[in-house]
Amino acid sequence: MTRIESASDIGHIAARFHTLARADRNQFESWKSEVIGFQKKRGEVYSRFSGFTYLPVQAFKEGPICCFNPIDAERVFLSSGSAMASVSRPVAGIGLDTKSKATTDWGRAKHYVRHLEVYDRAILAGFRQAFGSGPFIVLAHLPHYRPESSLVYMAQRLMEELGTSGSGFFLEDDAPLVHAIADSISTGTPILLLGAAFGLVDLVTSKKYRLPNDSIVIETGGMKTHRREITREVLHAGLAEGFDVARSAVRSEYGMCEMLSQFYTNERGLFQTPPWVSVEILDQTDFKTPLGLNKPGVLAVFDMANLYSQSAILTQDIAIQRDAGFEILGRLDQSGVRGCNLLLES
Repeated sequence: MTRIESASDIGHIAARFHTLARADRNQFESWKSEVIGFQKKRGEVYSRFSGFTYLPVQAFKEGPICCFNPIDAERVFLSSGSAMASVSRPVAGIGLDTKSKATTDWGRAKHYVRHLEVYDRAILAGFRQAFGSGPFIVLAHLPHYRPESSLVYMAQRLMEELGTSGSGFFLEDDAPLVHAIADSISTGTPILLLGAAFGLVDLVTSKKYRLPNDSIVIETGGMKTHRREITREVLHAGLAEGFDVARSAVRSEYGMCEMLSQFYTNERGLFQTPPWVSVEILDQTDFKTPLGLNKPGVLAVFDMANLYSQSAILTQDIAIQRDAGFEILGRLDQSGVRGCNLLLES
């Protein structure tokens, strides 16, 4: 019995959610019902939220959204641009002890993570299902992301578990990437380049690279560059040319501070969820009405990895369901955001 399992009446799910297969729908629905019941009982905010399954993601900006005493969090991640409220240990390999980086800025979302083990399971199992177990030379180019962000933590875990020598972070100095290309050619180990969209665009604008065969480029979102906004199709075409890889080797990652699981696009450019996550596309004028295929609406997510915080989340993203995945089309307009706020206030 794991430490998590022995410490919580929901621990058996925390210890096993990442082992679900896509065919295990009955088990998924059983655990989903159990998690929602647990969160309705233990979550101070969710227990007062009635009539709708999905809690608007804005709630993470208002105060602790968790099913435990917030002081027991092993880590508190903040949305990009802010420091962490509290942390039990520094992020390995970054060279910054974040324990002293306290903040009272509630303008940023905060995710209180009870057990980092749970996040680790979601990171690694989700990535392996999408791309395999490697090994890779894992490089991360994340300008403007603080060491305290959940994305930096995710990249670090991929380096530790799946990365070989030469893996690491880099910013203005592209020497690690140049060396990794040489090492990849020499050893046959493919490169996994993870980066913020605008940062990767800047890289290939100033210089062209030739990544070896089987390399993968994963952009983590942020379609706005320093100069303009571009579509994902244009972005990926430019990255494929700039890194001299096939268009199918350029993928997207969808994640957020408030969600412990990640989604990756397949070779067709459609996002896939791991088996412990379900999504619905809801009507923008009536958040209780699910839509069918090929109809754009608001993305709602049930992330079982969030079992100690909030699993059912109404995002602020517009998506459309296809036959083999879904696309992210953009952000809610202001009327939609106001609707989410009214739902939360009510």
